[in-house]
Amino acid sequence: MMKRLARLVKRSSVALGQRIECAQVLSSAPIVLAYMPPLSPRERALLHLYDARREQMRERPSEAITQEGIALALGVNRTHITRTLRPLVDAGLVEQDKGRVSGKERKLIFYKLTEAGLANAVGVIRSIGNEELVVVDSSGRRMTKVRELLALRTDLPALTIADSIGQEMRLPPIKKLVTSNVPLRLEDFLGREEQLRTALGFVSSEATLLAVFANYGYGSSTFMKKFALELWDGHLFWHDLEKERSSVKLVESLRSFAGQLGLEGELDRLRNERVLLCFDNYNDVSQENVDVLFDLLQKLKGGTAKMAVAMREETPSYNRFYQKRDLVDGSAVEVHVHRFNDALARRLVGEDIDDEAFQLIYMLTRGQPLALALIRKGDAEELRKIRLNEEVRFLMYLRTRKKAD
Repeated sequence: MMKRLARLVKRSSVALGQRIECAQVLSSAPIVLAYMPPLSPRERALLHLYDARREQMRERPSEAITQEGIALALGVNRTHITRTLRPLVDAGLVEQDKGRVSGKERKLIFYKLTEAGLANAVGVIRSIGNEELVVVDSSGRRMTKVRELLALRTDLPALTIADSIGQEMRLPPIKKLVTSNVPLRLEDFLGREEQLRTALGFVSSEATLLAVFANYGYGSSTFMKKFALELWDGHLFWHDLEKERSSVKLVESLRSFAGQLGLEGELDRLRNERVLLCFDNYNDVSQENVDVLFDLLQKLKGGTAKMAVAMREETPSYNRFYQKRDLVDGSAVEVHVHRFNDALARRLVGEDIDDEAFQLIYMLTRGQPLALALIRKGDAEELRKIRLNEEVRFLMYLRTRKKAD
């Protein structure tokens, strides 16, 4: 019943050429949306070619940018598609070419956006940015604006979102690509609520870089893993600069990641993808790596891609790849991770340890999360890498002192 009503509303609104209010019963409580007349066939064609713009970069594009593929995407008869495309070609917004198409034996005509056409497609997207639709995913049903959804889910076609304005759209799960030069697993994580709020704000902001500062063993890497593995829903690139110090290998890894995303290995094309590039153990890095990350940051600024770096507090300003002006203009955000307080240290090392023993442990470790985690595990071998042998023996003894029943 409601679907029939929505169709009638749509037809009448197109006939009148104006926006009207329509309600859809989406749950027990209806959500009222402002219905916008559909885009013109030419605007929809521009959006489809915008969504398929990667194809025009390939030696053999797919059928998506042929007459048959465009007609299928727009839901029109192939014999009528030239009426839509010809004015776009004449206006210099689209150009037509002929060549080999993937999966086809003979050469076919295909279409691609010109520079002016790309600008026009972006203009169409901006013009509908404040229009609303209802999205449904694993977290439930909610109303959102087109621009917010496009920023959140760069994997979704702009045409599909535009066609869903004033209606309900079920979001497919994100196919997340994760690549790393080290095994990635989330370790014990406690507290850091204030820093996590900053990181969440960073995700929805226009900032490109999140710099996580901490002294050794205070949890900058753990914090960045928490952010990357649990709070970030896009594609993920992780590179431990201590594991692989070569700037050549770093660039190769980044290009390989871009290639897996279908970007032909071009790093500047990462700019408009929903990707997070993480660089761990940024400490005493070579000038070559500083230059690589500096250039990468410049390429990504203003796009949807994000960078995060786990950096030592003692890193001098001249050895950082971003500048003070990046903080001033909002391109970069800094987070400082400090030692654990008594309460968090107690939770990490174990609530069953004798109070006096715990106070001695806290004094000797100075609230360092890494040392506390190793004490809890009883890992004396790893603890000796950051503490004197005599301290380790004493700490291993203290962990055995339990509260009296």
